[in-house]
Amino acid sequence: MKQIFSVAGLLLAAVFSGVVVAAETAAEQLKYKLARLNSYQASFQQTVTDATNKQVQTGEGYLSLKQPALFRFETISPTPNLLIGDGRTLWHYDETLEELKVYDAAKEVDKTPFVLLTSSDAKLWALYDVTGQGETFEIKPKDKNNPVQKLTLQFSGVGLAKMAVASQDGQTSSFEFIAMQSNVSIDSAQFKFSPPNGVDIVDLRGK
Repeated sequence: MKQIFSVAGLLLAAVFSGVVVAAETAAEQLKYKLARLNSYQASFQQTVTDATNKQVQTGEGYLSLKQPALFRFETISPTPNLLIGDGRTLWHYDETLEELKVYDAAKEVDKTPFVLLTSSDAKLWALYDVTGQGETFEIKPKDKNNPVQKLTLQFSGVGLAKMAVASQDGQTSSFEFIAMQSNVSIDSAQFKFSPPNGVDIVDLRGK
C-alpha cells in the first residue's frame, strides 16, 4: 500500500464535442474545468490492478482540494496513510509505522501530474501532454522516467467523478469518488499537519 499511496501522491463549463481534441485545446479545457473547482471533497473507493489487469488490492479514503495548491489525500483502508500539501510543504504520515516524512513541495511538483489539480503554473503544465475526449482527460509526463506514467481524470459536471493513476511498474490505481461536494467551504486547517507525540520525523526538505 505504501508504494501505491506514494505514486498516487507523488501524485482533478465547457461543452465538449465528443471527439478527441488537439493537445493544446485539451489542456486549456482541463485548466478551465479545474479553475471552476475552487474546492472539492469526496470519499473514494480504490481498486489496484497489476500489469496483467489482475486486482491486487482495494481500499477507501478521502480527498480534499482547495485553490490554490492545497490538497489532502487520506487512505483509511487497508492501511491508514495521509498526504497533505499546502503549496510549500508536503507531509506524508504513515500511521502504522508512526513515521512522518516532510518534503519541499517545490522540489516534488514535477514528479507527479496530481499537482495540476490545484495549479495554473504554465511552467508546470508544460511538463505534461494533455489529451481529452468528452469529460475525460489523460495527462502524461513528457519525462519518461516519471514514476507516474499517466493520470486519467473523469468529470461529472463541475466535480471529479473518477481518477486513475498508472505507474511505471505497470500497476494502476483507480479511484471512484462518492459523496462529492464541489465549491463548498473547507477549513484551511485541514491542509496543515502537526504530528502526534512520539512520531519519527524525517525532514527531507534540505535533501
